[in-house]
Amino acid sequence: MKKRFFALFLTMALLLPAVLLSGCASADSGIMDTANLNATAAGGDSSLPVVTWKMGSVWGAGNVHFTVDQRFAELVSQLTDGRFIITNYSEGELCSASQLFDFVSQGTVECGGDWGGYWSGKDTAFELLSTIMDDFTALDYYTWIYEAGGMDCYKEMYGQYNMEYFPLVTNPSESGIRSVSPITSIEDMQHMKIRLGGVMAGKAAQKLGINITTVAASELYESLQRGVIDGGEFSGPKADDSLKLQEVAPYWCAPAWYQSAGVNGVMVNKQAWESLPEAYQVAFESAARLCCGEQLSRYIYNDMTVTNQMIEDQGVTVTSLSDEDMQLIRETCIETYKEECEINPNFKMVYESMQAYRETANNYRDWTGDYGFGFNRGE
Repeated sequence: MKKRFFALFLTMALLLPAVLLSGCASADSGIMDTANLNATAAGGDSSLPVVTWKMGSVWGAGNVHFTVDQRFAELVSQLTDGRFIITNYSEGELCSASQLFDFVSQGTVECGGDWGGYWSGKDTAFELLSTIMDDFTALDYYTWIYEAGGMDCYKEMYGQYNMEYFPLVTNPSESGIRSVSPITSIEDMQHMKIRLGGVMAGKAAQKLGINITTVAASELYESLQRGVIDGGEFSGPKADDSLKLQEVAPYWCAPAWYQSAGVNGVMVNKQAWESLPEAYQVAFESAARLCCGEQLSRYIYNDMTVTNQMIEDQGVTVTSLSDEDMQLIRETCIETYKEECEINPNFKMVYESMQAYRETANNYRDWTGDYGFGFNRGE
């Protein structure tokens, strides 16, 4: 174990100069110049076998989240001198999104890029591992995962289904609800058909009297265009733009109380993982950690630039709810989580770990004030 930790530390230390020197790379691509990093983790050992894996995905080929899966596979190849090759397959090429969990668990495919909320039907604890209402930021998820016991929760939950797990990106807040007419109150939403992802968000919305409709992400644009739904969410601004939702939903109600941050990652079949040489396991872990940090800044900056385009160039109107409505939503979200903790010990385990992190962060948040994530200057 000490050997692996040392190897992982050495790999990240060797990667750091390349990370620092890559600051002038395109912010839109989020791609660092790692051409000279080949064999860092594998040590250039030509005696190591050539390994080929398939990586399925819950994301379609045109989806911005799928590029994270691709970037991860690229990093693994670079860190092993091209000897550990992971081939990416978008949603539907190997199996449907709903089938991917079982495909990886059973070893039909070695690994798969996922968003844990899709597995809430198996256990609602998976939803907390991928999103949370009115709580964490992307940086909170990142810090909780790597410093405050969060990774143990992933290992525990996916381990129950014969899998290892590695986060690939902690997502900033979703955009909010994009709609065909403006939303300025909970009452407005009570008179609309709205698509929201997540079991917990659905339960909270039901308590608030909001009618939630299930629509596949691939059908979201057409459903808004045809009036099947009046509003809906998909992801952050960059991902929403990949579906061109602003073309059929010119109103945008923010912030996204139903998903204040999120996590995408890679599921790995346990037997496939154990069959890897230790050097390849180290490369895999290193690639995931590097990808997670790289994509965090990429997502944030791309969401910033796309937000400006939507508001300034494409005529999107941003609305918000009153402080009173937001307080009611906050109370409802907490109530929903407490109820789930009472009936699901796995959910309680993850939620309590997240809230323990929050307790640790409280004083720090208080004194950093505006200098935490920043503030907008007045005129």
